[in-house]
Amino acid sequence: MIHRLGWVAFCVLGLALGGCDSSTGSAGGSAGTGGAGGAGGAPRLVVTADWLNQSLTLLDYAKLVDGESDGPSSVVDTIDLSEWEPGPIEVEITSDGNTAVVSVGPAYFDGLPGLVGDPEIPEGGTLLIVDLQSGVADEVQTKDVPLGIAISPDGTTGYTANYGTDVARGSTVSVIDIPGRRVIEEVEVGSGPEQVALSPDGTLGIVNIVSGRGVRIFQTSDVAGTMSEVLETGPDPSDVSFLDGNDRAAVANTLSFNVTLIDTSDPSSPSVISSVPVGVGIPYGLTYIPSRDELLAPTNPTGPGMRTNLITIVRAGDTLTPSAPLQLSGENFPLTAAADSAGDFAFVAHIVDQKLSIIELETGTSRAVTWLSGPGPSYVAVQP
Repeated sequence: MIHRLGWVAFCVLGLALGGCDSSTGSAGGSAGTGGAGGAGGAPRLVVTADWLNQSLTLLDYAKLVDGESDGPSSVVDTIDLSEWEPGPIEVEITSDGNTAVVSVGPAYFDGLPGLVGDPEIPEGGTLLIVDLQSGVADEVQTKDVPLGIAISPDGTTGYTANYGTDVARGSTVSVIDIPGRRVIEEVEVGSGPEQVALSPDGTLGIVNIVSGRGVRIFQTSDVAGTMSEVLETGPDPSDVSFLDGNDRAAVANTLSFNVTLIDTSDPSSPSVISSVPVGVGIPYGLTYIPSRDELLAPTNPTGPGMRTNLITIVRAGDTLTPSAPLQLSGENFPLTAAADSAGDFAFVAHIVDQKLSIIELETGTSRAVTWLSGPGPSYVAVQP
């Protein structure tokens, strides 16, 4: 992976200088939470993919944001996924709050384990669809090992960016029938798709293509037939997000340390509007909060023992303005920031020191909790 090796070279230099700113299977899981989104008195959940701990943790949203509860007291339940190595790397939740779509795999850490503390990473990878109430997990085998996940607004269709592994790089996007627990379609998109996102109405999709140094746009009604050519955005594009409609999207570019705004009003021929530097650290994840018209970009430090930051990027029309960095207490490696629908609180997972940061967005205050023993959590999603 040339792009990630470049990242490592940069990190080494930073340290030398003192750092720098369609077959389906099924299996059972543990008992689940007994309800979604507070229905029937059940708590609203924050769900983490715990990666090498090989589990999902279901946490009580209210306890996480109360400013007092610690990690263990916030845990509602744990879903055991130890049958599937190396463990869940990303998770997204359907709009009804009942189902989690989970990618199991190494991401790119099998090629660069130093980014997450040099753990031993087992081989393997697959896609799981998990009932959060019962804890039952069904396996859906995609062509390549999946990483990024997007779910249609009605919760029936999933899309995975299949990055693969260090020895078997992926090149596909899979379309998944979530209720049917099956692959509908596999679409070749180019080597190294990492993350995928949908427009708010679910009619458009965007996927980053690492080998193409950019992104492709597609219509969900005909993924293969409408896939645009690669629009170049910069070295090592990573996470992608649509904004408040179908005509604008954004992409984080890790090795150029910036975020690119894209015009997608003609999805067959997208264009770059502008790029803005994040100011400090290396961006990977990118999350749009409609209620605040802001993007959240957690940025990674370039060496061990250094803290991560959260950058808020304020949008005004086609102008993106990054905020001053908010230093978080956790270390590497945040793949995303997740936020509640009201835009009150955000959550950032830190793999290296097993922390989950909780940020009150209005005040910029944050704290962190921990409850795991191994590398993770790697990803976090908030129940609608």
